[in-house]
Amino acid sequence: MFIFISKNKNPLFSYAVLGLGAIFALSGVSTAFADPFSFANVQKSAQNLSRRAWKPRPISAGRYLRRLSPQAYGRILDVHPLWKGQDLPFEVVFYPLGHTFVHPVQMNVIQHGQSFPLPYSARLFATHGVVSQSQLPRKGGYAGFSLLYPLDTPPYHNEFVSFLGASYFRAVGKGAVYGTSARGLGIDTALPSGEIFPYFQEFWLQRPKLGARHMIIYALLNSPVITGAYRFTVIPGKSTRIRVRAVLYPRKKIKQLEIAPLSSMYWHGRGRGIRAGDWHPQQHDSSDLIMAARDGQWITRPLNNPLHIQVTRYLLNNPIGFGFFQQDRRFSNYEGLITQYQKRPSVWIHPLNHWGKGQVELVELPTNNRNTDNMVTFWVPAKPLRPGESLRVHYQIRFFRNDKQLPSGGHPVATFLGNDPHMKGAKTLVVDFAGDGLGHLPAQTPMHAHFTVGAGVHILHSSVQFNPLKHQWQVNAQILPARHQPRNISLFLASQGKTLSDTWLYLLAPQKEAA
Repeated sequence: MFIFISKNKNPLFSYAVLGLGAIFALSGVSTAFADPFSFANVQKSAQNLSRRAWKPRPISAGRYLRRLSPQAYGRILDVHPLWKGQDLPFEVVFYPLGHTFVHPVQMNVIQHGQSFPLPYSARLFATHGVVSQSQLPRKGGYAGFSLLYPLDTPPYHNEFVSFLGASYFRAVGKGAVYGTSARGLGIDTALPSGEIFPYFQEFWLQRPKLGARHMIIYALLNSPVITGAYRFTVIPGKSTRIRVRAVLYPRKKIKQLEIAPLSSMYWHGRGRGIRAGDWHPQQHDSSDLIMAARDGQWITRPLNNPLHIQVTRYLLNNPIGFGFFQQDRRFSNYEGLITQYQKRPSVWIHPLNHWGKGQVELVELPTNNRNTDNMVTFWVPAKPLRPGESLRVHYQIRFFRNDKQLPSGGHPVATFLGNDPHMKGAKTLVVDFAGDGLGHLPAQTPMHAHFTVGAGVHILHSSVQFNPLKHQWQVNAQILPARHQPRNISLFLASQGKTLSDTWLYLLAPQKEAA
């Protein structure tokens, strides 16, 4: 089962109109509570925690707060950003307890190598009539926090990173809106035993220096089966980057350890997924899973909204990267004035240390609306992590809208799938290829589509045509799926014996589901 992530992602709220000072400026925190701080201390805490018995977290949100809708919860706002009015590049606002976010996290601030606990106060929040001030908990703590930076509205600060719920966090670059979420860790996703959600139970916010271009956050992760120490270096910009260092300590044997998970949403678009009466041409946060192997191969796997839970695994050795991409950037192909899917970020995981052998796993769950993340991808190491051992992972997450270097060559940019009108059970497949590897070639270039199909799948007809309007090549194929089992099909473009594109890969539903 997957944790609910609200998809109420309107263009980001700007705090430019707020002239109030930060109620918790660091000068207001007593140094009598300061402790020396280092990442080594967080690692030691995580290691010690892994040796102790698991204790479930207490629920601090009252029943009324737990019943709030996502929309109502989103109207309770912290209007006193931390470090407001101190001429610092970053500010922080906190989330209250409520809705599904019922467990408090401990917040701390770091300055001059010292850690200061950040006290909780309900007075930070403007409730806008959703609840009364008396209904906010007097004690307990915050549910999470967001970072503000003058990214879209300089010199005023606006939100661009959010840590809220379990180990979830998400970010945007300049001009984007929230979409795909990252997680600190995943455990046993889509396994019959049930998914385990590790969570960040404590954060340390490094007070930034004047003129700083990045901010550092530390976190302590806990769960019934594993603990971890995390260091996040957050770098805002046109492409916002988060560098992650983590040290993991298992409490007990883990069935499936999932590194750098991403969660996204795909409902329908271009003949993939069931519309269920929805009038929009497309609705999705991401359109494709893209993977880069160490041998130079790039793989594009279009996402789908299947009728049943679907899990696919791709074996790789020390991958260059993987991530969810939103490829179509035209508003007219979504028509979402509120959702703004054309502004949702693509998210790319790039390992910065040696990850060895393992697999990228994709989990696709059926959905009939846009409000729940139903796409998950992550890295599963081939070597299991056992109690008494530790694992260090280092990687970068990029949140961006467009990047011609990812990937750099000819690339599948759109996939359309529909029923074939001439043969019962057959499918019409259309795949558009574009990119630098193809863009300079003349229209007369002889181009061939090379298909590989699983058992029982038949390519009845295929052709490649040049599209002069977009300077793209389009593959059009008539395919008869296998009768009873989903099968992989792949294709790439070649000319005169030379491969000119990345590999397009898709899991084709059987004929019994293809109607």
